[in-house]
Amino acid sequence: MPDDDPDAWRVSKAEAAELYQGHEIATHAKSHPHLETLSRTEIAAEIMDDRHALEKIAGYPVIGHAYPYGSYNDAVVEVLGECGIRYARTTRSTKGFGIPENPLLLDPTCHHRDPDVFRLIDEFLAAEPTDGDMLFYLWGHSFEFDRGEEFNSWDHIDRVLRAISGKPGVEYVTNIGFFDRG
Repeated sequence: MPDDDPDAWRVSKAEAAELYQGHEIATHAKSHPHLETLSRTEIAAEIMDDRHALEKIAGYPVIGHAYPYGSYNDAVVEVLGECGIRYARTTRSTKGFGIPENPLLLDPTCHHRDPDVFRLIDEFLAAEPTDGDMLFYLWGHSFEFDRGEEFNSWDHIDRVLRAISGKPGVEYVTNIGFFDRG
């Protein structure tokens, strides 16, 4: 599919409902703006319009968010909470395994294309948690898997997931599953 045709990368609502069945989906704002540049009313409208549209497709409450461009400010975080959003992922890679103090500021461990991803997986799997839980959080965009001949993302993500999956002593959860665990 050509990179310059934005519709070539989209799926219909019916396809999305089937494709993402059983997966947790999150808002990303209706028009993908830099939310921190908007008024509180505009932020709420962006989130709630997107949330309602996604809930119609998914058939369940959408309570997560991924910050467009990874950008936000205190007002954005506050409005997300007021809109019933329970967690929000940033794009700031920590290269660590700490638990976020604020679920609306969920910094991932790394991007799936991070050159250190396999070292971080090995470090995470070898770690002895001394102060409670640890979190390995990988982020990325699905559209990235088909882009870039210099980087076979499908092969790469397959290797990443094989390296991290099925390990004894590791609990695999969704975003909200992590924050709702007892």
